[in-house]
Amino acid sequence: MAPIRPHQKTRTGCQTCKQHKVKCDKSLPFCNNCTKRGVECVGGSTSLRPESEQCMVVAQSSSAKSSLTLWMQGKVSADLLTLELMHHYPTSASYSLFPDPNASVAWRTVIPQMAFDLQNGCLLQAILAFSALHIHHENSTSSQYADIATDYYNQAKFSLPMADADETVDINTVRLSLTLVSQYEFAAAPTVFPFHGNWYNTMCEVCHNGQKIRTEMQYSEFPSILSSILTSAPDIEELHDVSVRKAYEESIYYLKLAWGGSFNECLGLWWYTMSNTFLCLLEQGRPCALIILAHYCVMMKHVTQDGPWWAKKKWGDEAAKIIFALDRRWTPCLGWVLSQLDTGLNSQVFDLGAWVHVGEGDHFSFAPH
Repeated sequence: MAPIRPHQKTRTGCQTCKQHKVKCDKSLPFCNNCTKRGVECVGGSTSLRPESEQCMVVAQSSSAKSSLTLWMQGKVSADLLTLELMHHYPTSASYSLFPDPNASVAWRTVIPQMAFDLQNGCLLQAILAFSALHIHHENSTSSQYADIATDYYNQAKFSLPMADADETVDINTVRLSLTLVSQYEFAAAPTVFPFHGNWYNTMCEVCHNGQKIRTEMQYSEFPSILSSILTSAPDIEELHDVSVRKAYEESIYYLKLAWGGSFNECLGLWWYTMSNTFLCLLEQGRPCALIILAHYCVMMKHVTQDGPWWAKKKWGDEAAKIIFALDRRWTPCLGWVLSQLDTGLNSQVFDLGAWVHVGEGDHFSFAPH
């Protein structure tokens, strides 16, 4: 049998390794054995270490101030923790946000993707906070998740004012983050009344922020000139038909409602409420119907600037095409629409100069490219 090699015993290993009778590698601030096994590393004496190394240990320990950092050092890395919380959010926590299945889909898929944009750190922090709180809610014995949730919540609250003041950050990101934070605060609040808790203040911020999302056009008065086509249209004869007049009146009424509404109302309310009579008038190319449609296109041009990718059409081009199809007699009904089109767009699609100088009954001519 080979002789036992002499070795010097050490008394500087951690107490946990000594209890399990395994060799401690004496890594600081926690040894690798304890880290791998996921157990608490109770350090041993450091009296035999150089003074500079002891100072380094103190510095390392003092830098790990938050409960989140302390827990991660003893359990898993920050990357693994983030993955765990991000996995829990779409697979479980997001379903508890809103009862509406359609809204749940967006919170489960689109919003997490937004959170990984480098500029949207506040949204990622809010998602991780809500996810950790949801885990703790499902299993109240997981006290470490409550600490993690608090840490991410504090990070989100700290980041939100800066994100709101940063003009390069998408305003929708701030509103989504505020919504998650308010739900977190509502869940964590011991009482609901009186209204003096953090959740109530944050909900007020959500409402205020939602108002900023609306465009200036949605706060402006609806262009009243559109209603004048019902009394002073060149083809006033068609308005003698009761069904035709009613179709125009309804289309203008619902367009006014959509004007001051949310993005979804602007997008869907008008189309979904149009009568078959009005749609037939559009198909026939009736000027009054086309002018109303041109107003809708201009409205959509403004409200979709910060909208989703699928709603970003060339609305200005569409309005210009409609104008091209009309003759000079309809000029008084189109002044506002023309004022809302981009100058560069006008010169590319149709010639504004030709519009002013055309003869009676003539149509627009395309500008040369």
